[in-house]
Amino acid sequence: MTATIDKKAVRQRIDLVEDPEIPVRLTDLGVVRDVRIDGDTVTVVLRPTRLACPARDEIARRVASAARSAAPGAQVIVDWELATWDAAHVSTDGRRALLQIGYADPALPRARCPYCSSTRVRREGSFGGAVCKTPYSCRSCGSTFDALRATPAEQADG
Repeated sequence: MTATIDKKAVRQRIDLVEDPEIPVRLTDLGVVRDVRIDGDTVTVVLRPTRLACPARDEIARRVASAARSAAPGAQVIVDWELATWDAAHVSTDGRRALLQIGYADPALPRARCPYCSSTRVRREGSFGGAVCKTPYSCRSCGSTFDALRATPAEQADG
């Protein structure tokens, strides 16, 4: 490849990639940690919400494809940080998106129903439909919802 890679264009494409299990952008979840350009190589640093995330290969494939669409011919390296993800990594847009699709707000210290805002909730098991989710039910409105695991809300048992 002889052309200079446009980091802004690469980042814009990567910023559009959604998590394969929930319709929220990886950037807003705090999974995309860094994008580096070195000559003809794009390195994307990711941090999974769970170290044992079964969707890591799919996430890496989607991110690499997005990077290649902005920098055809570039070598793309996806580097996974094996560090602990936490709710502080979720952006304001990410929190809004999670609430809209029925997840507890990851920034709150206790699980709260995303439908009626009640804290009268009960954890219904250790795992939801994916290892990154914990299922809850609301004692006030009867709704069911999920919380992302490893967030303060997930740790509470209201």
